[in-house]
Amino acid sequence: MLDRLLALLLAALPVAAAAQDEETYGERPHGGSLNLVAWGGGLLDLGGRYPGAAMYGGELSYSFEAVDLGVMAQSYNLGGPRADTAWSPILLGRFEQRFETRRGVEAVLALGIGAARIKGWQAWYQLAFGLRLGLGRLFLAGEVGFEQLSLFRLAGGVGVRL
Repeated sequence: MLDRLLALLLAALPVAAAAQDEETYGERPHGGSLNLVAWGGGLLDLGGRYPGAAMYGGELSYSFEAVDLGVMAQSYNLGGPRADTAWSPILLGRFEQRFETRRGVEAVLALGIGAARIKGWQAWYQLAFGLRLGLGRLFLAGEVGFEQLSLFRLAGGVGVRL
C-alpha cells in the first residue's frame, strides 16, 4: 500500500511543477476555496497486540481564513479479531487549524469526530498533526495522528484547491 502511495506522489510531482509559477507559489488565498484530498497510508497498533493495517480515503473541506471544515471518509483494513469485516468504513467531521510556517508550507492541527463500523457502529475520534506543501492549486499533505483503538496513523495525500 505504501509503495502505491509513493508512486502516486512521484507521479503527481511533474504535474505540480508544471502548474507552479512565481505568482501561485506564494501566499495561499485567505479562505473561500474547496479542497479535495486523496489519502493513503498505514496504521500502527500502539498496544502491540495486532499487526499494522493499511488505510485509504478521501476528504472534502471548505477553507475559511485560517481553518478548514470538512468531511473525511476512510476505510481501514483492520480485519481479524478487531473488526467484523476486512475493511472498516470510517466517517469523520474534521476541524483543521492551519498555520503558515514557510513560503508554501502550512502546518495543520486536525480534530476529527464521527463514527466507524468496527464491531457494529461506534463513535470514533482522530487527532492529527501534519504539513501541506503548496504547489499552486495542487498540494502534497502528510499527517501523523492518534485514533481510537490505540491506533497511530501515518498518512500521505495529494490534494487540489478548487
